[in-house]
Amino acid sequence: MSTYYYVQPTDSLFVRGNLAFGDGGEHGSALMPPPPSLFAGAFRSAILGRDAGAMSAFLQDGHCSDARLAACLGTPEVPGEFRITWLSLAGQTHEQALPEALSLFPADLVCLESGFACLQPRERPAGVASSGDLPLLATLVSSKQEKPRSGFYLREAGLRRHLQGELPKDAERIKTSAVHQRDPRLGIGLATESRSAEEGLIYTTEGFAFSPASTASTPCPYASTGFLVGIEGTNELLPDQGQLRLGGDGRSAHYRRVAFEPPFSNVVTGAVGNFRLVLQTPGLFAQGWLPDGIGREGDEFILRGPGFSARLVCAALGRREIISGWDLFNWKPKPAQASSPAGSVYWFDQLHEESPGKLAAWVANGLWAENSASPQAALGAGGGRIRRAEGYNLAWLAAWQN
Repeated sequence: MSTYYYVQPTDSLFVRGNLAFGDGGEHGSALMPPPPSLFAGAFRSAILGRDAGAMSAFLQDGHCSDARLAACLGTPEVPGEFRITWLSLAGQTHEQALPEALSLFPADLVCLESGFACLQPRERPAGVASSGDLPLLATLVSSKQEKPRSGFYLREAGLRRHLQGELPKDAERIKTSAVHQRDPRLGIGLATESRSAEEGLIYTTEGFAFSPASTASTPCPYASTGFLVGIEGTNELLPDQGQLRLGGDGRSAHYRRVAFEPPFSNVVTGAVGNFRLVLQTPGLFAQGWLPDGIGREGDEFILRGPGFSARLVCAALGRREIISGWDLFNWKPKPAQASSPAGSVYWFDQLHEESPGKLAAWVANGLWAENSASPQAALGAGGGRIRRAEGYNLAWLAAWQN
């Protein structure tokens, strides 16, 4: 069972992207939302940091002598029971209130001047060519031509409505600038030995300040903003509240345990077996954009999992992202891997289940090869388990209503 924590940065949060950075005149771009591995590392370090001896032993030998710590954290090659199960932005109206989850717009949801509109799978019109192999194209369904609007997050009620196959209401979106603001910084590089300014090495970085901001045109309902993180397998080793070192420079963040019930677990597939999968966190798949467990059978793409099968007919994807990170034990960058971005949407039909709930159970454990009947292994046995523990490949099961 997952435990949920509200994480509130107490300073600007710096989360580096994966563009080259280090020479004079370069700009260190930031990621928002951050990857789930950022929070996995921060909370694992918080658990280890309660015992200086355990931290030293883990960094030196790669294992914990304490049985509960070992069961929770495992080793650098084989993770333990600790796993990130939820990650979203969040806002809180007052200190005692339950945090409200905020999410990126799914790739099939568009904000127009007149309101929300959805992409729907449609037959390819005559004369329209496509490099895609799927039979249907994600097509914007709107009564008139309008330019899409950007710069919004979807509030919890709007996400719930969208995953149930309905259009969110206008009040169920919030401007990103009301949740966080960009915080650019100017820096001067230092010589390693003398610790004096390196000539010509001036750079800029970009962070995010989590201080709710209201204006006359964009009121903000929150007294504080931050992140909502779900974790399982802590073995009661994590206090209900405390401090984290989060992001670049190990900036401080406060966390505390909160009550939260994910409202998206009871979506029922349509009578004809139609459903969507929406990525909550970036997807690391062996076949690039194609989730593990899906194989080509003739001209069709079939998902086969434990006790169920379905046909993939359409997809709406954002621009791929590069996932890396820092390996603290080996003191080197983790291998860079291309991912399908959070919010990517996959449409399926022809669902067949040996018994109700087989699909939902598979999705709840993450879209990983070891959870499916596919012979492919996403990242190798160890690598896949590590990335799974870090919270990648989380997805929502959503209704598909034409």
